[in-house]
Amino acid sequence: MYFMIKKFNKNLLMIYIMISLFFLHTEVLKSESEFAPRVYYHFLNYPVKDDFSKSGLRIFLEVPYNDLLFIKNEDYFESTSEVNILMWEGDNLILDKSFENSFSVVEFEETKLDSIFCLWEYSFEIEPKKYEIEVIFTDKNSGNISKGKIPIEVKKFNDKTVNISNLLFLNRIEFLPNNIVKLFPVSVNNIAVNEKNFYVYFEMYIPDENKELTIKFNVLDELSEDSTLVKRGSISLKKNKKYDYFYTNLKDLALEMGKYIIVYQIEQDENIDKTIASFSVGWEGLPALVKDFDKAVEQMKYIASGNEIKKIKNKKGYEKFEAFKEFWDKKDPSPGVNGNEKMIEYYRRISFAIKSFSSSRRPDGWMTDRGYIYVIMGQPDDTYRQSLDSPPFNRPYELWYYYHRNRTYTFVDETGFGDFILISPIYYEDSDMLN
Repeated sequence: MYFMIKKFNKNLLMIYIMISLFFLHTEVLKSESEFAPRVYYHFLNYPVKDDFSKSGLRIFLEVPYNDLLFIKNEDYFESTSEVNILMWEGDNLILDKSFENSFSVVEFEETKLDSIFCLWEYSFEIEPKKYEIEVIFTDKNSGNISKGKIPIEVKKFNDKTVNISNLLFLNRIEFLPNNIVKLFPVSVNNIAVNEKNFYVYFEMYIPDENKELTIKFNVLDELSEDSTLVKRGSISLKKNKKYDYFYTNLKDLALEMGKYIIVYQIEQDENIDKTIASFSVGWEGLPALVKDFDKAVEQMKYIASGNEIKKIKNKKGYEKFEAFKEFWDKKDPSPGVNGNEKMIEYYRRISFAIKSFSSSRRPDGWMTDRGYIYVIMGQPDDTYRQSLDSPPFNRPYELWYYYHRNRTYTFVDETGFGDFILISPIYYEDSDMLN
């Protein structure tokens, strides 16, 4: 008998989701500089061997090559960075560690790849409590800094029962000498339709390694009203060791496009422990910045006509993704090479506009005047901002200079609440995105 029923209790499900969010990947959004590296971090909370007074916490950091500054050094190009990890228990700083990293590539073209990541891993053994973990990443070659803070509750494990870590999604696993397993987390929990591998991984403690262990899983449709059960399975095995890991390839489930919740449960006799996480199935080439497909379709309004957007919206399931892909394929400047550069850049600009121009009054920063100009014109060569009421507008204002086009765009805060309105004409023929 499986441990979940088809019509899963929504309230219980939400509790599980909130617990699992402590350990899902998080993109660092705050930055000290205008253009900071995108830093993705992931946690694995696992049982520590022979010491149940502490729990293991492994932190993975990933940064796209394209977000780092590589400097030529003889016959290779090198990136140098520093990572600061701080752990807070309330107002008490209980851990402060710094790590310097360097990474090199041979070909300059590699430094511009957005789909390849630098990966670093750090492990700690700490008391099971509630903490806040702050990660500060510094690209030492450019001086750009990204930082983020997330609350986590480190799980307490028990040597009298089975214990399971949180789930970690991987695109690759390497098995090294001395029983070392190297993990490569995905930057976002998304399976591409044509991708060969998308693993789910967890670690576990088994009190009696000589007895049979049962591992069960359920996959639920996150978007359905009753969290419909989509897939389920179980396996019984004997691990012959107390501390072990388990992984499987989710591609083997042949899931349709959508958003899913996966629950794993391990059982031995009457002992049970479970863990939960969410993931999505999309199509290969969709930028990692796109978290909500329907929202991504809405955000096409600056580059697509109303009829083109309506055509995509009217499709269902896979046909909807195909219509979206067909639109962007027509705009791909170099088909078949390193993804669709125009689509990737478009949604990068949308993401930057949301982070930079949103406010409590205008939560969708991409829909503001500054967001619009940024998306269609790109990053200005220079900016000037006057925050005081001063001539010539007697209001705060911003000037965006595009020297290579000999254009200036002026935005005036007419209300005093940060609602910058464009007062300059728009030269659409200058747009690298629309032309």
